[in-house]
Amino acid sequence: MGMATDLRWPALALAAVLAAGCGGPDGDGDHRSPGRLDGRSFVSTHVHERGQERPLVPGTRIELSFADGRLSVQAGCNHLGAGYRVRDGRLRLVGGVSTTEMGCDAGRHAQDEWLSVFLGRSPWLELEGPRLTLSGGGTRIRLLDRRMAEPDLPLAGTSWTLETLVEGEVASSVPGGLEATLRVEDGRIRGFDGCGEWSARVVSSRDGVLVLGRIARTPTGCAGATAGLERAVMAVIAARRIPYEIDGSGLALRSGGRELHFRGEPATAG
Repeated sequence: MGMATDLRWPALALAAVLAAGCGGPDGDGDHRSPGRLDGRSFVSTHVHERGQERPLVPGTRIELSFADGRLSVQAGCNHLGAGYRVRDGRLRLVGGVSTTEMGCDAGRHAQDEWLSVFLGRSPWLELEGPRLTLSGGGTRIRLLDRRMAEPDLPLAGTSWTLETLVEGEVASSVPGGLEATLRVEDGRIRGFDGCGEWSARVVSSRDGVLVLGRIARTPTGCAGATAGLERAVMAVIAARRIPYEIDGSGLALRSGGRELHFRGEPATAG
């Protein structure tokens, strides 16, 4: 089902990060408390190298999320995770570093590697209200708090399309040519699991938990990758009591060590 891999950092990239992290200071930085970062997410607005704009791969951006002493990074392909601390004005990665290994084009892989090395060199960190700046080695990345740049989409009225499935520590993309969707509207949730349609009454969506009534499904007879996608989706939906989280345009549904990650499209006025 798509590109499935465990969450291990590739050996060469990890070596590059650790080696880069041994570099010395290259400027003055503020002392910043990691408590001001924890629980916040940021998206890039400008990237410069040696005084000139560095264009990112079209359709991508840099996303940094800080939670419970861990940093999650995404730059258009894989998700990188590591512990972090802010010391002497620098953002420092600590402990083991992990990443998904999704199949991406060469440009996105190169962008991932560039960002990994940059972060491994413990860049200077400046946090001013909603604006975060990381700099070092001639590179400067400016980011904006995601809640300002991209307010959370509402659960209801948004069209959600499945992008990634997670089981334990294994992540997989939706197989090419297949699609799974869901939408909450008028007190009901309706979805397509890659094979057939399903629906249920929404009993509650309070406190980050989606509670569903009995699930109705159309008869299915799919096989291969389509059947695999159907099983993965319904393994979460069938729980009927599903913790969920919305972060900007992303929706995550979780159940029993499984996760479904969707991307949302806001409702359009009609």
